[in-house]
Amino acid sequence: MTHIIDRRDLADVAKTADRRARWARIMSGATLAGIAIAVIGTLWVWADQHLVRTILAPHFGLAGQPVTVTPMVQLTGIALSVPPIALLTYLLLQARAVFTGFANGVTIGDIVAVRVRRIGWILVIKGFLTPFWRAAASLILTLANPNGQRAIALNIGLDDILWAIVGGLLVAIGWTLREAARIAEENASFV
Repeated sequence: MTHIIDRRDLADVAKTADRRARWARIMSGATLAGIAIAVIGTLWVWADQHLVRTILAPHFGLAGQPVTVTPMVQLTGIALSVPPIALLTYLLLQARAVFTGFANGVTIGDIVAVRVRRIGWILVIKGFLTPFWRAAASLILTLANPNGQRAIALNIGLDDILWAIVGGLLVAIGWTLREAARIAEENASFV
């Protein structure tokens, strides 16, 4: 069966490519905005004692618990936030590179596959380590409390498990994309 490509088919392909490139440019910019918001937001919340008590303490499993926020607690909290923010920044930079590639017409390639796989591994790591980061933060927030009022809250949420599962899916997709890129490269060498 032979399919003849007419002008409408070519126009549809061009429109789809234009939409994909526009979307990729928007998402590429959104990744930079995400990095800025994550870094600035983290610093802002840890710098404000009221926000530490009202937002972070409940988030770390300390709702209703006494929390003593000192400048040392705030600085330690900022330091504790560096690894997850660094992972998030790395993830968003990988996503930005993929979106930039899409905007420039790259759809399947070894670089896209590698970056998708990296994003997957970051999400797997996030899923496994986030409960421990929250536990460490809960300890930090109660460290300045008097004896008997210190606490550590270790909780594993469904979102932690889902991040790890989605990450595992992206790792598998990355491996599959890499194989597809290899096959496409081999096929192109025959032509």
